[in-house]
Amino acid sequence: MTNTRKLLEQYVVAWNTCLKETAPTMDLVILLRNSHPIYRAAFASKLLDEKQIGKHAAAEFLKFV
Repeated sequence: MTNTRKLLEQYVVAWNTCLKETAPTMDLVILLRNSHPIYRAAFASKLLDEKQIGKHAAAEFLKFV
């Protein structure tokens, strides 16, 4: 498990405490969708840079110019 994923899980659980049990098993895109909107783009960008998600998945959270 990467540090970015673990950090994302922690942010999701901080805002959605009811997801504490399921967050570790969630897909990265589902985690991003459940994270606070302020943090989505930053996490998506970092995950894209780390090649953990593809450009198509990241496009939901990022604007490519």
